[in-house]
Amino acid sequence: MQPTARLILATLSIAALGCGEAAEGPGRSDTATASATVSATDSAGVEIVHIPDLATLDLPELSMRLLYSTAPDVELYHVVGAVFLPDSSLAVADRGSSEVLFLDHQGSVRERAGREGEGPGEYVNMAGIGVGADGNLAVFDDRLQRFTFLNTQGSVTGVQRVQLNEAHVPLVHLADGGFVAVLETRPFRPLGFQRGPLFLAVFDQAGEVVDTLGRWAGKERRVTPDRMFPVGFGATTLYAGRGTHAVLATTDSVDVTLYEASAPRTRIRGGFATPEVTSEEKEAWTELYLEVYPEDVRSSFRPDLEQAGVRDTYPAIGALKVDADGGIWLGGYPRLDDVERSWTFLGPDGIPVGRLSLPVYRAELLKVREGGITGWAALELETSIPSASHELLDVAADRIAVLRTSEMGEEFIEVYAVELPG
Repeated sequence: MQPTARLILATLSIAALGCGEAAEGPGRSDTATASATVSATDSAGVEIVHIPDLATLDLPELSMRLLYSTAPDVELYHVVGAVFLPDSSLAVADRGSSEVLFLDHQGSVRERAGREGEGPGEYVNMAGIGVGADGNLAVFDDRLQRFTFLNTQGSVTGVQRVQLNEAHVPLVHLADGGFVAVLETRPFRPLGFQRGPLFLAVFDQAGEVVDTLGRWAGKERRVTPDRMFPVGFGATTLYAGRGTHAVLATTDSVDVTLYEASAPRTRIRGGFATPEVTSEEKEAWTELYLEVYPEDVRSSFRPDLEQAGVRDTYPAIGALKVDADGGIWLGGYPRLDDVERSWTFLGPDGIPVGRLSLPVYRAELLKVREGGITGWAALELETSIPSASHELLDVAADRIAVLRTSEMGEEFIEVYAVELPG
């Protein structure tokens, strides 16, 4: 991937699509010139990439070919993650059935592992699934605060309990039994408008923080003494993990950091010409939010929601993924009525390589009922650490797994062959 990325960087430099200036000083990339749109420097072993405007880059479209769809034969209830195994078969974590489904190369179920419960191989609330370099899986249950380790045949090989007192999401499981996770320590304070901090931290086997790798601004929202209200189209920080890699990105700009285990590898600093949010879209967003509440209480929530406000421009990005090799996938922010999202693929060195478009996955709306909250939401109303649910489940080798919903709201997965420059 590296030679191709450098070739593309040189091509973009010659094209001079923008007027950005290349970085100065020792370590400047040989392909970065004074008229370069993309420039790269090396800083103490960390690649620093500058992209003045991601939207203006003239990148090739990546070709896709459908290999299979689970729609005809496999029932899925609430997919929280899916990863390709070393042989390119797919493991799917389905919270709704408390199962990990192992799909063969044709999309048929070859094995099911797990059920609801608290014993070994059982789950109460699956939160995510990860895969190591050896192909073995780690399934995290945030209710039980427990990792369950599975081999490629679905057999339980180990269990690890952790004691975590703050909002957190594990991204990378380390060889020594520790893990790297995003952590939010103050989800409800201070009052008023805020973006509570998110931290990327290293935890030991017991769930104790042993190192803090970085700090980012979290979800933009208005906090009252008893509730949180999101700002419409507000800024936040997205995150993703795969294998030994973790990546974080702010949505108000193209500000991305890629980690390998606990060490920073690539930093991307850039901009994006974001479109304006129309008055009609602002009203539509407000009404969409209010729909999650029973009709008889919506009027009482409207004033607080209107005080929280809606942004005048869309975020720069709306989705994020990291692939098996550390490649970074940045998804655009779709308008409310968009049916597709543009994804930009950048190599592990941060150099833009190509684009593709995927049908937007929209989660079903959260419903508030007497006695509590049930369901889940694309609007992420009450989540403390909000990384958006999106359609790109996993990327490995020459294929991608895409989460979709039917017209009836049923989930299914499509797997595509994708030609990535090599």
